[in-house]
Amino acid sequence: MKKRSLNSLVSRKGFVLFLVLIMIAVISSFLFSIYFLSTRSISRSESFRDYMVAYHAAVSAVKIGLETLKKDNNGYDGEGDDWSNPLVYNYRGIFLSVKISDECGKLNVNKLIVPIYYKMAKRLFKNLELNTDIVAAIKDWIDSDDIVTESGAESYYYEGKGYKPSNKVMKSLYELLYVRGINNSNFKKLSRYLTVYGDGKINVNSAPKELLLSLSEDMDEPAVDSIIENRPIKKLEDLKKLPEFTDELYFSIKPMITNRCDYFKIEVTASYGDSTVNIEAFTDRRNILEWKVVE
Repeated sequence: MKKRSLNSLVSRKGFVLFLVLIMIAVISSFLFSIYFLSTRSISRSESFRDYMVAYHAAVSAVKIGLETLKKDNNGYDGEGDDWSNPLVYNYRGIFLSVKISDECGKLNVNKLIVPIYYKMAKRLFKNLELNTDIVAAIKDWIDSDDIVTESGAESYYYEGKGYKPSNKVMKSLYELLYVRGINNSNFKKLSRYLTVYGDGKINVNSAPKELLLSLSEDMDEPAVDSIIENRPIKKLEDLKKLPEFTDELYFSIKPMITNRCDYFKIEVTASYGDSTVNIEAFTDRRNILEWKVVE
């Protein structure tokens, strides 16, 4: 993916706002450090100052990402959209890296109680060479009953671990770590393909190949490659014009696809001095829905 340079940012309306927020972050951080200078050693206060500068710069960058998303109205989302290009920026010792990706290029695990999405998930796990029993376990975690689905897991299994399934929709993908069969290793792999946001429709402009193949039993690699090579898809009807695509295939997947999204992931890395802060935020086009500082 291409990276935007400083020159390409100058023309953007949000650039001035970006500078203002960064300077506010710097000033706030130095005010914090004044207090620490009076109570702690200089070396510790400098470390704290560096962290606070990096932290506030990262938070400011998330807000800039939201401003960018608010102004996006070109009718499609995904690869090729202005916000999809990573930003790398360096200003007076503050290094920033910002990446925005949409969440609709993933499968919403909260939709697995719907048969078509449950089957899609099983095809996805098979494509990823993961145990498909995990799909049943995820469904059992969110459905309201205590009836085990296929080789899934309900309250009887979790009682031995000291907790029970929530039996309601997940609000954070990290909840998957409580589900039987999911560990840190496969969670990291699955986080590229799963989400808790959106209406369930898969964005053809951002979904990875393995998920596009999972849309239907009739989807094959030539058809998926044709989608990927012709992104961005500005109108869904354009799929019918692609090589290796048929009207029958288009209409079979149409209820499950979109080329738009209103939910996003903003990943920011900010560095100043000896401190680096990484923030992962999930947002809609106006609000931060979930965020955390990550290692």
